[in-house]
Amino acid sequence: MADATVTSEASQSRPQPYIPPNELLRCLGLFLHQRCSKLSPSTIWPIRWLRNIDTHLLVAGYQSKNFLSSGSVVFLYMLCRDLISPEIDSMEELQASLLTCYYITYCYIGIELGYPPKPFLKGGSRTAFWERCISYSQIMSSKMMKINNDRQFYREVLAELKAMGR
Repeated sequence: MADATVTSEASQSRPQPYIPPNELLRCLGLFLHQRCSKLSPSTIWPIRWLRNIDTHLLVAGYQSKNFLSSGSVVFLYMLCRDLISPEIDSMEELQASLLTCYYITYCYIGIELGYPPKPFLKGGSRTAFWERCISYSQIMSSKMMKINNDRQFYREVLAELKAMGR
């Protein structure tokens, strides 16, 4: 029994291997392509949407470096995995859902106290965007806390995302 505890504690403290954000974004694109099979979205479009917002916020001075890091992509994937429905039937709906998840990711782990919602609003209404933000946050609240506090949970989500690229 003591050996299992030591092994578990050792695996908890072991550093994660570095995986470049571009590789994880590619895996996220593959996940969205598989998840939204009704649409068959290109694996590139969702990544372009995310990069465009990241660049916009960088140029506008809301951040001093790119937000799309390995950790932020893992967090975003966790949200998308649980919140983006395979029943989505339009690219606009996919974009709205993905960008809402991205906004929540920014707000939760970003360095600023607030980010402008405008770059994340694509079609639809502001009211619908804020309702999605509230709903998604309520649904994912415990997992958002868990991924920050539980290294093993983070590793599991990371491994799942990496597996999308195989």
